[in-house]
Amino acid sequence: MGGGPRRFEEQYHCYSVAYAGKDHLEAGDKILLPPSALDTLSRMMVEYPMLFRLESESGMSTHSGVLEFSAPEGSVYLPHWVMQNLLVPEGGILTVKNVSLPKAKLIKLKPQHVDWLEISNPRAVLEHALRSFSCVTKGDTICIPYNGRNYHLELKDVQPQDAACIIETDCNVDFEAPVGYVEPDYKKMAEEKQKETYGSMPKQSRFGGASPNVSACSPAQSREGSVNGTVPPLDLGAAEVQKGTRIVNGQVVKGDDSEKVTDEALLAESVGATGVQPNGAVVKAAPTNTYWAVAGGGSRLDGKAPSPLKDSAGNVQDARELRLAAAAARAAKNKSDCVQQASEVKRKSKIGNKFSKRKVGGATAFQGGGNTM
Repeated sequence: MGGGPRRFEEQYHCYSVAYAGKDHLEAGDKILLPPSALDTLSRMMVEYPMLFRLESESGMSTHSGVLEFSAPEGSVYLPHWVMQNLLVPEGGILTVKNVSLPKAKLIKLKPQHVDWLEISNPRAVLEHALRSFSCVTKGDTICIPYNGRNYHLELKDVQPQDAACIIETDCNVDFEAPVGYVEPDYKKMAEEKQKETYGSMPKQSRFGGASPNVSACSPAQSREGSVNGTVPPLDLGAAEVQKGTRIVNGQVVKGDDSEKVTDEALLAESVGATGVQPNGAVVKAAPTNTYWAVAGGGSRLDGKAPSPLKDSAGNVQDARELRLAAAAARAAKNKSDCVQQASEVKRKSKIGNKFSKRKVGGATAFQGGGNTM
């Protein structure tokens, strides 16, 4: 059997990927190892993808994948946020070991700021960002760059174990409440919204009008005349009840203040042909109806007999006889007009564009042999 080493473990001086001019690697967890690491790993029976455990001298550890073997010998380049998790400075000593990790089944994240809630679709953003990651470790705080900002999320739980691979795997992702997030009081918000909607509306009385003693806009007025904050019932015998539009004695009367007659002092005066008169533009009271509609036969719609028709002398006239006499007079006049118009018609002949009468004495209006038979 082969006698090569079964485990890769080396120590390197660590630097951030900015030293290699590859700032875009900050959006993932990939590291850069020297070419000697590739030579050693190629002679080992390692599993792919290659995953490594990173340990600092302070005892902190995390896991990552490898992107290239292009770092200088004795050095390793890694994202700056990974160095922050390991509490290792630039040029510090870092131990790198190859490991084998299971596929992740569940990841639970906790955003470190409430700004994460401002993202319209955080799950889509996280899914796109995790494509640059190889594995996750419980307790780490990963960095997700999005829309010109860096969002930090703490890994609260990773299953089936504290470190797992997320390459070509289907796992569930849950979010906890961000740091500093306060659950809103929905009940209080609903009450305040209800006050804003209905607080400025006056309370309605049982008779359809606004209550004269209770007003939501004037707390002092609503407390006046009340005992322990309660409004006493209305005394219908002592105060006049406001009524709406109604019919009184067969007439339509409007409610509220429409029944009040305009004060004489408020009426303007205007000088007319008959002297000083009240201004007709201001109505004192609505006029009453003193006429009735009648049917086609002359009967009133209310069933009563119509008033008799009298002439200037006071004699009662029959409306039907008057109509017949007027119709006969009109027919006679039309007949005489037709006879007069018929007698005035004369025969004329047209020659060219002129009308002329026939000549007397055998003369004709036409010249030529055609006039002789």
